Amino acid sequence: MVRSRGLVVGAVVVAAGVIALLVVLLTRHGDRAAAGDPGKGGPTASVGSPDQARQVAAALSRLATDPSSLVAAGARDGVKGRAAQGVPKGSKVTPEPASWAPDGVGGGVMTVTVAPPGGPAVGYAAVMVNEGESWKVLATMQLPAAAATPTAVAS
Repeated sequence: MVRSRGLVVGAVVVAAGVIALLVVLLTRHGDRAAAGDPGKGGPTASVGSPDQARQVAAALSRLATDPSSLVAAGARDGVKGRAAQGVPKGSKVTPEPASWAPDGVGGGVMTVTVAPPGGPAVGYAAVMVNEGESWKVLATMQLPAAAATPTAVAS
């Protein structure tokens, strides 16, 4: 019973992350219509305030010093106290406030880059929720790295 509950919670977290990633990728395309510019024929997107983006970025910045404090209630069972493994001590965490995409129901997605000591920087889509006036991380999904040069694929 406990295992099946864990699977359901895990499936919900993964589904939320996939949806959030799609939102980020579709709204960051570069085409103003995709971003909701009415002058280009696109729908008006839900826009969070710059203050909200700053609050989320400030919360994500705390990943470098206290990652466990940012785990959302809905993700605690899945994380099981291992938040520090995802953001090792000494990591450089760089949130991108301009990427903030609110979902209109108390959460949203922001891109954040984490560079562990001695390791390469990796970009993530952080699915954020507001819990009791504090922004928390519900899920993260690694973003694809941009290739510097195209690579041939054997067929």
